[in-house]
Amino acid sequence: MPEQFNLYLIINFIALAGPFFLSFDKKVAFYKHWGKLLFSLIFLWTIYLPWDIFFAATDQWGFNPNYLMGIEFAFLPIEEWMFFLIIPYCFLFIYECIKTYFPSTTSKTEMPFYLLLGVAISQTLHGGIYSYMNLVVILFAFLITRNSLTKAFWYSYAITLIPFLIFNGILTGSITPSPVVWYNQAAFSGVRLGTIPTEDFIYLLGMMLLCIKGWYWMEKK
Repeated sequence: MPEQFNLYLIINFIALAGPFFLSFDKKVAFYKHWGKLLFSLIFLWTIYLPWDIFFAATDQWGFNPNYLMGIEFAFLPIEEWMFFLIIPYCFLFIYECIKTYFPSTTSKTEMPFYLLLGVAISQTLHGGIYSYMNLVVILFAFLITRNSLTKAFWYSYAITLIPFLIFNGILTGSITPSPVVWYNQAAFSGVRLGTIPTEDFIYLLGMMLLCIKGWYWMEKK
């Protein structure tokens, strides 16, 4: 791997490629939802963008310039801004596919949340500010979405974990001499799955909860 390499940008495009081209599938036709996509992300962006900016500004985490384009705004590289559009796009695409092809998954359930809540609580026992923020955010996100969470949501979250393990593993240093995204050791519990801090799985859950809240909100509109 070259020392100077736009790795984060390449990962973003690879992550988007499959869902983007499959969005024109006639049965799912996700491209027809593009008009409401940006508006549906307002809940996610309102919480996660200020959080990300604050953590980057205070060195709770940061980004290795060797693997970036070098364009930055509000302490975040352009690749990180792209992340907050591409990941929700991929998740919502998966969600709509599951709803379309498996209509029985529209029944409601909350049970998986409580299992993941236990993980989040356990992280705070030996964690730092990242662990605590995760817990606060998922509790808030759950309170505003709990009446509309379905099996389709949880299956979508589980499927999203597969590319998440691959791409986030790369970003946290699984194939590079130093990570693309680094973490302040004092900010989290120190427990990792491979190179990935386990808090990242809860971080992703919070993103998806707020993402689906916005999606339901736009559907009602």
